[in-house]
Amino acid sequence: MVLREVMALLKEQGVYLQTQIVPTDHGILENARKLLPDIKIQTFTKAESFNQLAGNNIFAFARFKDRFAVLSLPDQFDRLIKLPAELAQTKNHFVLAEKLLVAAASQYFPGETVLEVFPFKLIRGADVKIDADTDPEDLLTTVEEALLARAKLPVVRLEVDSPSLSDGALFLANAFKLHSRSVYRYDVPLDLKVLWRIHQLEGFEALRFKPSGTGQEFNKRGAPDLIKAISQQDLLLHHPYDSFETVVKMLGAAAKDKNVTTIRQTLYRTNKGSPIVAALIEAAKQGKRVTAFVELRARFDEAHNIQLAKELKKYGVKVLQGYADKKIHCKLTQILRRENGELKSYVHIGTGNYNPNTAQLYTDLGLMTVSQSFGRDAEKIFKSIESGRFPRKMESFITAPVELHRKLIQWIRDETKRAKSGDTNARIVAKINSLVDTELVQALYKASQAGVKIDLIVRGICVLRPGVPGLSENIRVISIVERYLEHSRIYYFQNGLHPLIYLSSADWMPRNFHERLEIAFPITDGDLKKYLRDVVLENYLRDNQKARILMPDGGWVHLQPQPNEAPHRAQETFERLAAENYKNTPLFSRFVLQKDDVLNTQAVTTPVNPS
Repeated sequence: MVLREVMALLKEQGVYLQTQIVPTDHGILENARKLLPDIKIQTFTKAESFNQLAGNNIFAFARFKDRFAVLSLPDQFDRLIKLPAELAQTKNHFVLAEKLLVAAASQYFPGETVLEVFPFKLIRGADVKIDADTDPEDLLTTVEEALLARAKLPVVRLEVDSPSLSDGALFLANAFKLHSRSVYRYDVPLDLKVLWRIHQLEGFEALRFKPSGTGQEFNKRGAPDLIKAISQQDLLLHHPYDSFETVVKMLGAAAKDKNVTTIRQTLYRTNKGSPIVAALIEAAKQGKRVTAFVELRARFDEAHNIQLAKELKKYGVKVLQGYADKKIHCKLTQILRRENGELKSYVHIGTGNYNPNTAQLYTDLGLMTVSQSFGRDAEKIFKSIESGRFPRKMESFITAPVELHRKLIQWIRDETKRAKSGDTNARIVAKINSLVDTELVQALYKASQAGVKIDLIVRGICVLRPGVPGLSENIRVISIVERYLEHSRIYYFQNGLHPLIYLSSADWMPRNFHERLEIAFPITDGDLKKYLRDVVLENYLRDNQKARILMPDGGWVHLQPQPNEAPHRAQETFERLAAENYKNTPLFSRFVLQKDDVLNTQAVTTPVNPS
């Protein structure tokens, strides 16, 4: 339904994506083999022969009376084929390569009867398994070998583009020994990421939704000097409403700043041609001590990260190997700058990746601070990664796999005790991507039974059931699926008169608690705590346009405004606040710009005296 609406609107603008090719499309069919590349054809008579097919590719399956065939497009061929003007109905008329291949399949088998033909896609297991005893020094080579082995992992899902589950589709399912639950039939084209190409067409700039980041960016319109600003107070960035360019500019300035001696950073995912990576390389060229951890096992980014690690090493960056059996998922940067004869630590830590592209599309939170305890904790993190041990005895950070899970259980139980003691203000609010940890769920149930008010904002999977009499009457769960992907993680515990607010890279899942190095970091600044509680969390909880509420039976229901209640969209509110420099919020004073304040993002070359 949504796809049809989008395609109809695109056609009005001269972009036509033809998703079905019928016999009356004579011109297209007559030119099919000219429009398509060389096609690889494999014929089979036995089901087990299909196991050699690669995962994540789209094929065409053809069934004959006594055999089967698979037609393959070249790996690098663009599925979106633009028709020449003489065949096109609009200026930009596209057909999908696999749809054209299916429509023209008989041309590849002259004189034969094709009983059925349809596109399909295989999803193979994707986990890169590394032996816990693997020497960290051998990790890069081990991951490279594991990637080659991935192509032969078992098929876990079959996707078919077919009006029904035909004999051919059932044959494929049996060939890969798949349960019916693992077979997915679609009435729309497979892998719609291909539509991203249409989004990028030249001449359609006015039709594209412009990413946010229109508010205070610390790098435009006379913003305060960034080093000076961070020295005076913690700075909270709410992406994409605050531009991620602030982080990029910070690293770029640090790379050129003669007073910066050291830069350390974790990289889980970043984009190709990343300015973040360019800044690290530039810093190394300038003779600074640059240390980077690149997570080689970030799922589906393994090959990119392997090349990234090699590239950084080539320019003298010290690339840490990490742990053989644990991923490093935290998002942390430390910059050491010589000021007044001493090294001062500037820390950026956030909930999202150092990826300027996704930072325009995901909601995340980042903190810039000169907190001494954050600086000491950051140093411990990097030294622990380098030594292959897990960080302990943190001053401010709560880390997994050491203590984050235990600490969350403790905080939930503390709220439970307060409620049992008569504290009617006991409250827990958590914004996360997924909740699947059973121990946390059980602790939340007990908290609810004790009278703790619990609000959970869970974008994805949630195994907890709210509103069940006698179990979870005091728990409310909503999910917000909006223009920007909700990605930030916020943990709030009322804690009597001293509320606790932590931001984190960790979801409430066993893998985050036990199989990854994660960091939850506290927000201690009073204004920032008020902003996160009273503006960020409360606006999410008030959303009645894009929010769905989880029912006791596990179903989701779209929230609607109640009588006399105005429509409210959280993301729309955040965009407006950023554009107004956070007027009427606890952040406003930080965004009042002085006329003579000029941001130095090119190179900070003079020592700063915070006093």
